[in-house]
Amino acid sequence: MVVISLSGGPLYQLKVRDLSFKGAGIVVRADSTFLQKIEIGRELKVRVVLPRGYKGPSGFYRSKVEHITEIQEGPYKGHMIVGLSFITGIESN
Repeated sequence: MVVISLSGGPLYQLKVRDLSFKGAGIVVRADSTFLQKIEIGRELKVRVVLPRGYKGPSGFYRSKVEHITEIQEGPYKGHMIVGLSFITGIESN
């Protein structure tokens, strides 16, 4: 799961579809207000929360929106995937 807090907005808890040490692909409903508040190139502070026993990146990251793409097939068909690249890890302040 990725947790994102945007200034002046709610806290977004979003499912991760793809995850690596370089970035994440997060699943977002096509009608989500989150999509209205972001754009390609925007930098975000994200928190990656992994399930117990899962190995991979976790913690807080400064990230950048790389793409916003509609999912064409599978259980999330019609949703959007937001591709984030991790720029750097940051302290949890």
